[in-house]
Amino acid sequence: MKNFLAILALVGCLFPVFANEEWQGFSEPFPIRHVVRIGDDLMLATDGGMRLKGPQVDVLYTSEKGLETSAFSAVANVKGSLFAVSEYGLVARYEGERWKVVNRSYLSRKARVVPGKVFSANKYIAILFEDGLAFFDTESGSSLLLVDRVGDVSLSIYPPQDIAGRNDSLFIQTIHGTYARKMDWSDLSRDFRLVDPSTWVHVESDVFARDSKHVIVGGVSLTDTLLFKSGESRINWILEGANFTYLVGSDIILRYENGALEDVTNYSLYKLGTVYEIQAIPGGGVYAVTPEGFGAISEGTFWTDAMLLFSGFGNHSEAFSYRMKALSILDADLMMYHAWGQGMMILKELGRLPYYFLAPWKETCMDQYVENYTVAVGTAVAPDKSGFLSATARRDGTYSLIYVTKEGDVSCATGIGSSHHVGPLVARQEGSDWVVYVSARESFDAFSTGALDVIRFPSPSMNGGRIVGATLKTIQNIEQRTPVDFALDEKNNVLWMVSTTDIGYMELDQDTIRKPSSTNGLSGAEYSAIDVDPHGNVWVGSTNQGAYRLERKGESFDTLSVTHYTTKNGLLSDGILDVAIDKGLGMAWFGHENGITRYRRNDLRETTTFMTDSAVAKVKAYPVPFRPGQHVFLTIDNIAENARVDIYNRGGSLIRSFVGDEVAGGKVEWTGQGKNGRYVAPGVYYYVVRTSSKKERGKFLVIR
Repeated sequence: MKNFLAILALVGCLFPVFANEEWQGFSEPFPIRHVVRIGDDLMLATDGGMRLKGPQVDVLYTSEKGLETSAFSAVANVKGSLFAVSEYGLVARYEGERWKVVNRSYLSRKARVVPGKVFSANKYIAILFEDGLAFFDTESGSSLLLVDRVGDVSLSIYPPQDIAGRNDSLFIQTIHGTYARKMDWSDLSRDFRLVDPSTWVHVESDVFARDSKHVIVGGVSLTDTLLFKSGESRINWILEGANFTYLVGSDIILRYENGALEDVTNYSLYKLGTVYEIQAIPGGGVYAVTPEGFGAISEGTFWTDAMLLFSGFGNHSEAFSYRMKALSILDADLMMYHAWGQGMMILKELGRLPYYFLAPWKETCMDQYVENYTVAVGTAVAPDKSGFLSATARRDGTYSLIYVTKEGDVSCATGIGSSHHVGPLVARQEGSDWVVYVSARESFDAFSTGALDVIRFPSPSMNGGRIVGATLKTIQNIEQRTPVDFALDEKNNVLWMVSTTDIGYMELDQDTIRKPSSTNGLSGAEYSAIDVDPHGNVWVGSTNQGAYRLERKGESFDTLSVTHYTTKNGLLSDGILDVAIDKGLGMAWFGHENGITRYRRNDLRETTTFMTDSAVAKVKAYPVPFRPGQHVFLTIDNIAENARVDIYNRGGSLIRSFVGDEVAGGKVEWTGQGKNGRYVAPGVYYYVVRTSSKKERGKFLVIR
């Protein structure tokens, strides 16, 4: 683990600067749905975004690069311009570093594009949908019309399968055969009979004939080599060029050059796939877990290789259907993970080193839902960081609360719960007592009716590490729905929770769960996850409408302003499985079926200890030397949010000041420009950071 923390520190030095707000998506760029060649490079349409792949480049474009979605079915080269077509027909044009959406009109139809099935001629793209054929004008960015019949075949009843062009004819393949039509590609808008099905004629044609078993490139048969290189992968496209040839399948990219065939797929862009749970690592970074039981770590830019957490056991279909929160991270070393039915694993070095295993047949007080089979939807870190808590279901109408120390000692409050099943939990310390909040459920299903159980007992440190004298209070939730996730905001003395249908809060000195009465902009979504940032803002994930940021207006939790985030903002998908706020690095994380989105903004950092006697990190500036133009910013970091930052030149003249929102998140990002907007001259500069009680100084070098 120390080595990984050193890597994080190095990455922070190499990549220290971002914009004040920045989105980044991490998705698996497979399967490959379609591909076109651009010189020596490829542009691939995948379920994880658009991917530019070549000898000198490998870039994945997702929603934060202007695409507004991440699942793409086709790509077309029209007069040297590239157009991507999404799964449901959104059309975007490639503009170098970004994409620009040029048409959304097909989305309302909610019909899928047949993967890879587009044909372009002149300025038009013919797009094959599962229920019809659309024609798109790339110059005007408009949809011309939709053909839903060819000849005597209804394409909505008998879905089209393929599209091709030859000379001036367009061909459509259906299960009833192939249909062709003469096309006036010079100006389709003048073709008044384009929608007339009688203009399509049934033909016998070999235009769709393909030989996928025998591949010849440059007069050389590659069949035997391909079988060795691609294994079970089927080669779908052969793209020949002057220097070399690409052979592409749904999950493989091969390059044939000088008689040699090389696998250039690069599977390492992102390996996790679906992520149902994300947990912040104390001090910075996150850990993400897949339903199959793989985990990986990120500091916001890179991911470690995926690792198995539990000897191959994952939570599979239970992971999201039950809204499992089975991972807890105590510190930058120790974590606990529950695999459905198997027990609980305590791991060191964040999953790299198994420490000890808690199994129902080994621990006398651990519940067995059925023989040798234990189930828990949630785990939590103990309030004093001495170990972990979980709640396990029983067959007698109750559940048990379990406390596990760092050393593996187990204590239980057996049968204390109010329900037969159990959901996630969270815990806090109040005086000498621990208070644990547990989602009580009538069934494991996340849509179950249920309540909030509040379990209180003296800190186990007062009783030899045991749970003694536990008491239970049950509080009815909104609409009697079971909570599916909690967010504890101890700074503001409130517990936030979501069911699948409602957002609720409970002030910690009261016993009533309330629903905020004023949440303008918050629609009736199905909620999946919740977390809270250092300023008390609440972040909520939904299964189909993206994410919401809820900010309190005034002192009341009852009135909230709402900011809505979707794929148009940069989310990889509007379906969110989990939300986590990394308060160390200042990032909001969202788990999806097709990957992870990271949203960085300075005000998500925890800054309360900055410039105090207990501060771990001192005020610093980086990168030094600072090279404007090469470096985006000079960052002055680890400062109090109420500080004023002044930058002076060597002669003592004030160059720039930062206050208020400019120091949000405990950092200042300076572009190297003075008050007049011009870049400063090379030389030595000084910074002074002041609060009402502290002053910090430093210097740095500017090189042009």
